[in-house]
Amino acid sequence: MFPSQPAPVSIRVARSEDMRQLTQLQVDSIETLCAHDYNASQLQTLIESKKQDRRWNELIFVAETESQIVGFSALSLIDPTLNGIFVHPAFIRQGIATKLLAALENEALKTRIRCLWVSASLNAVAFYQARGYQIVRKNSIWLGSGVSIPVVLMKKVLIPPTLTEIIVTWLVCILLVLFLFSVVLPLLSGG
Repeated sequence: MFPSQPAPVSIRVARSEDMRQLTQLQVDSIETLCAHDYNASQLQTLIESKKQDRRWNELIFVAETESQIVGFSALSLIDPTLNGIFVHPAFIRQGIATKLLAALENEALKTRIRCLWVSASLNAVAFYQARGYQIVRKNSIWLGSGVSIPVVLMKKVLIPPTLTEIIVTWLVCILLVLFLFSVVLPLLSGG
């Protein structure tokens, strides 16, 4: 059932007592929103892998409306990876995922993460593309049951390189090529 007039959505950092709700929300989201892009075996594998509480080293943002959790997003604290955005199926297309993504990107910028990566589910590719993420390649993940789950590796540059960084990178590349031709190749050719 869709609310007639969307209530205001607030974003906050998740608390430990939210984890059970987040797990169920993730399962509900996958069951409904991924059903057109994955076969029954893939869906079941995804759902089974998400039925356990999240115990990853990540920062989780929660979207609430009228004290009800309606979505969450997770940012890895180990590498520059967005671990996912999930919105309850009854609350999709209300800008909640966009707000959750903005919270993650703002946090990434605060910690000077230059580029964010995501292994997007097939149903989420258009969402990420509309927000500036670029497709790097199609990929698959294996969740322990031997079932391949197709995903799309995507990235978004949050902090582009400066002109100085570009020049230094080019100079280093040129110096490496010169070193290769002047020192390494003569050694390999015996002379």
